Formats: sequence, C-alpha cells, structure tokens
Amino acid sequence: MKAFTKKIVLALIAAIATIAAAGVPAIMGPDKKSSPEPKPSVTATSTTCDKVIAAKVCVDNLTVQFNSNEPQQVKNRDRIPLKAGDTLRLSNLTYCIPSKAPVNRVEVKVYLFPNGVESYKNGLFTPSNFPIHAACHNIGNFQQTWKLEPGQHRVNIPIIKYVGSNRIVDSSFYFNLDVGR
Repeated sequence: MKAFTKKIVLALIAAIATIAAAGVPAIMGPDKKSSPEPKPSVTATSTTCDKVIAAKVCVDNLTVQFNSNEPQQVKNRDRIPLKAGDTLRLSNLTYCIPSKAPVNRVEVKVYLFPNGVESYKNGLFTPSNFPIHAACHNIGNFQQTWKLEPGQHRVNIPIIKYVGSNRIVDSSFYFNLDVGR
C-alpha cells in the first residue's frame, strides 16, 4: 500500500511541476488583460534588413502589382509564377538607412534580367529624390511597367550608396519570376 501511495504522490508532484512549467494561462486560457508581445517597429535602428550589418543601407520592403491585381508584398529571394503577357509594376519600395550608416547620397534601381542574362537595359527608375537621413523611407512613383515574356527571370534591386566619393553597390535583394506560356 505504501508503494502505491508513493507512486500517487510522485505522479501528483510531476503533474504540478508540469503545470507550473507551462504556466497558469495554459490551463485557464490566456490572460485577457495582458497585451500581446510588442512587435518591433521598423526604425533606423531596428529593421529587417540591418540585423546583420548595422551600417548597411538596404531594401526592407517591396510591394508590386501584377496586371491589375491587388498589390502584394514581395520578400527577398521569392519565386513568383506568372504567365506570358502579364505586366509587373512596382508600387512601393521601402529602404532603410541605419543610424550608423554614413551616407551622402542613395539611389535605388530595379532591373529585370531575362532568362538569367544580366542586362541593364530593362530598368525601372523613379524621379524621386532619395532621403538620406537615418530612417526607413518609402518610394512609390516608379513610372514604367514590364510586360513579361516566357522564361525564368530575376528582378534585381541594387541599392547604391555614396560615402564621400566612394560608390558602394549592394544587389542582395532580388526575386525570381517563372513566366510560363
């Protein structure tokens, strides 16, 4: 009988320890009064693109529109299936300048490389002046569109910063288009 009682006591201790480790909300449901975890805001010191290098000017966010569909956000290195004849328009581009990045001028260009050929003929440009103070900035007046042909294409978005007379190009942001017939 004593062995049976010891097993029950040990089982109860294990159950209480499990409940304590999980926390009371796991049993009673989430606390309605507590607010959810605060989400980090996109600022000059906390962006999704400057986590690795604090002094790197980078593309943080890109919104495109295919045909007349709703604009959609594209992430770095995405692969997007489309059809021949579809059109691509850049709606909005957000780039960020961290506070530690020394910059005296910024340019952002968007190029379509058809079938893996790096040709700088198919570019989308904007007449905007690019702000250079530490923060995230939106640019949304890209005027041209691309009519897509069949094949595998890469859209490359180099961001060019000038520090003094030095020109530094970072073309790490890109996405791929798989255009079928």
